[in-house]
Amino acid sequence: MPRRTTGVATHDFGVPLESALARRERLADDYAHEYGAERVFPELTGAVQSEIPGGSRVLEVGAATGLMTGPLLESSAMLTALEPSAGMLRRLLAKDVASSEKLNVLRGMTEDLPRDVAYDVAVVTFTPRRGLGLMKLLLELAIRVRHRVVMMLPEDGSMDWAYLSRSAAAQGFDVRSRIVRGEGAQRAVVFVAELANWTPTFTGEETWAAEARETTVPAPPPRGVATRLVRFFLLSGDRALLVHTDREWIDRIYGNLRTAAHRLGGGEITVRREEDGVMLIRLPRTGEE
Repeated sequence: MPRRTTGVATHDFGVPLESALARRERLADDYAHEYGAERVFPELTGAVQSEIPGGSRVLEVGAATGLMTGPLLESSAMLTALEPSAGMLRRLLAKDVASSEKLNVLRGMTEDLPRDVAYDVAVVTFTPRRGLGLMKLLLELAIRVRHRVVMMLPEDGSMDWAYLSRSAAAQGFDVRSRIVRGEGAQRAVVFVAELANWTPTFTGEETWAAEARETTVPAPPPRGVATRLVRFFLLSGDRALLVHTDREWIDRIYGNLRTAAHRLGGGEITVRREEDGVMLIRLPRTGEE
């Protein structure tokens, strides 16, 4: 039988914790609505499943009512579904998937898990954490997971995924992220941090002088992506950002980034066409080397 912990500790979510959990409980009582249904589509489910190696012991973080628990169970040797909301767990445990001998269900958050419990892969599905809370979640998972952390994040214009990618790379993680497209306007980001070679690092001002970060823009480029990339770059403090995309779209991305940099950059950014992409470069200020 699945097990449940009791009690939920207070931790930094990057959003007000009490209101986030209270909203989760309210939505759990809405039985006409499957929590997260508007965010999940077949292409995203397949992309997340593809990141789970065969035979893995998997931790699902933010399982909610279990919309992704079934697909993750199909790809896992053993699955632990972790969820802070008692109401969400009641609905998950009422589903057929809860009878699987491969499934263990816990109430709580990542910080509540013992540090000596090691999973092969963690998959973050419906976490309410945002911004800095995502980076803190990654660090908590990294000491409990052996190989890989996968996060299923909304592509809602907030650029949380871009902030997370930059921050995680600065902390020494081997990271990659990609935008997954479904039908119509359906889009989401799959963020992956590989842990095999990770050791904790703490960077400060040296991040400013780091080598170029890299990101990949899907083809065709989403509307407004150049503006979002330039805004992110201006806030990041990085020296350079190399933007990859399919070769047939490089010229368009180059033109759009030049326009966005001219409009938003205030003379701080130059844009350079590279063989395999487009480079945003921060120009040194007076007195900088």
